[in-house]
Amino acid sequence: MKNKISDEITKIKKELYLKESIKYFDKKGFKNSKISEIALELDTSVGTIYNIFKSKEGLYLEYLIFKLNVFLEKLNSEKVDEPLLNLAVYLKYKYEIFIQIDENENSDKIKDPYFFHKLDIDNHPVVHEIHNFIEKQFKALAIESSYSHGHLAILFKKFSDGFIESYMIEPFDTNSIIDNTIKMFLNGVIKK
Repeated sequence: MKNKISDEITKIKKELYLKESIKYFDKKGFKNSKISEIALELDTSVGTIYNIFKSKEGLYLEYLIFKLNVFLEKLNSEKVDEPLLNLAVYLKYKYEIFIQIDENENSDKIKDPYFFHKLDIDNHPVVHEIHNFIEKQFKALAIESSYSHGHLAILFKKFSDGFIESYMIEPFDTNSIIDNTIKMFLNGVIKK
C-alpha cells in the first residue's frame, strides 16, 4: 500500500511540475533553460526534479509530448473534408511560433535547435497520429507517385522542417509560407 501511495504522489508531482515547466520552456526554450532556474520557479530542489524526470532532457521530452498532443488536438478540431486545407492547418500550427514572433519578445527560443523536437520521440504514439493525419491527406489527394502515401507524409514533414531550419539561419517574410510550402512540395511530387 505504501508503494502505491508513493507512486501516486510522484505521478501528481510530475504532472504539477510539468505544468509549471511548460510556461518556463515556452519562455526560454531548451538551450537557455537551467534546471536550477526551473527548481526556483517550482519552489523545489534540483534533486527533486532529477528524481522525477532524471534529466533536463527527460523533462523537456515530457514538455514536447505535451506540446505535440496540443498540436494534434488543434489539427483534429479544425479538420475538414478538403485535404489541402488540412495540410494548410498542419503548417499553420507547425509554423505558428515563426509567424507570430512579437518584436518585443525575446526571440532566442526560435534559434534553439532543440525547440523543433530534435529529441528522440519518433516512436511516441502522438507522433504516429500526426504522421497518420498527414498521410491521410495525401491519400485523399490521390496523388500518383512512385512514393507511398506514408513516404509522402515523411517527406512533407521534412520539407516543412527545412523551412523552419532555414528561417533559423536567416529570417524571411512568412506571409505566404504556408501556400509556398504546399505549392513547392506538390510541384515536386505531382507528375505532369
